[in-house]
Amino acid sequence: MTYTSSYIRPLRVAPFAASSPLESEKLNAGLKIIEEKAPWIEIINDRFADQTENMPSLPYLAGKDHLQAGRFISLLLDPSIDIVWCLRGGYGSLRWLNMLPWKQIRSKTPVLIGFSDASFLHSALSRQGHLSIHGPLISTLPITSESARNALWACLDQGKFPGLLGTTLSHGKAKGPLIGGNLTCIIHLIGTTYEPNWDGAILLIEDHNEAPYRLDRMLTQLMLTGKLSRLAGVAVGQLSGDKKQKSLIQIILQDRLSSIGIPVIIDLPVGHIPDNYPLLIGGYYELDGGKGLLKPMTGLTVRQNP
Repeated sequence: MTYTSSYIRPLRVAPFAASSPLESEKLNAGLKIIEEKAPWIEIINDRFADQTENMPSLPYLAGKDHLQAGRFISLLLDPSIDIVWCLRGGYGSLRWLNMLPWKQIRSKTPVLIGFSDASFLHSALSRQGHLSIHGPLISTLPITSESARNALWACLDQGKFPGLLGTTLSHGKAKGPLIGGNLTCIIHLIGTTYEPNWDGAILLIEDHNEAPYRLDRMLTQLMLTGKLSRLAGVAVGQLSGDKKQKSLIQIILQDRLSSIGIPVIIDLPVGHIPDNYPLLIGGYYELDGGKGLLKPMTGLTVRQNP
């Protein structure tokens, strides 16, 4: 199925390798899906072409920190760009967050799309008042379900985000801005100037193939820091790709989150899975613990210029 857009001109997208090195096969497959399924999206900047030059000595990074910071800020300041779309996850963006001249970033910037390691960027942008999309990377588009991809196309075209159904862990209703993303990334932001604004927020968490005891430890750390008590609600996506661990993880979530006195939904279709539906980080959501529903209250205009 090809999504038909109402846009008069294509959306201008700049791919960006924010974290780990490129995987050419996955990159090309993802770009092909955009070309075939969303032809109203135009890849306008081949900013990933020079990523093999001046490579850092650490093999898990896509580029040297100062070059990465320079690339990212140049994209954010470019008025011809509508979207900066992260190519893959891994690790790296945390290293150069403090190199960005945040005060130079205008009020209207290109919209960032990504998840996993992009959670560092989501949080930093949110602290500056910018909305961003927690959704598939270009390299994960080939394994993203068609329904989740169509939800993303609709977000980019119409600015409307889907409501998502999960499983009730704790009843109640909450409204607030959505923060968070990858649980490991969020934990590593605590104590920095880029950690989320917890007060009255709805915390989204997801992760990938972390051992149950590590998930327990991270959730316990959030409890001990007092961050969870400042939230309005918690929305939990997928925390492991191992179906055998699902029941154990649910026990951990019940043990760690059910006593904090706020509504909690688990098992949302978000994270390192095919049904990785888009969410608006910084946007206002309503969390209905009784219905297991996370519903957007605000949308997003993606286009920078008509």
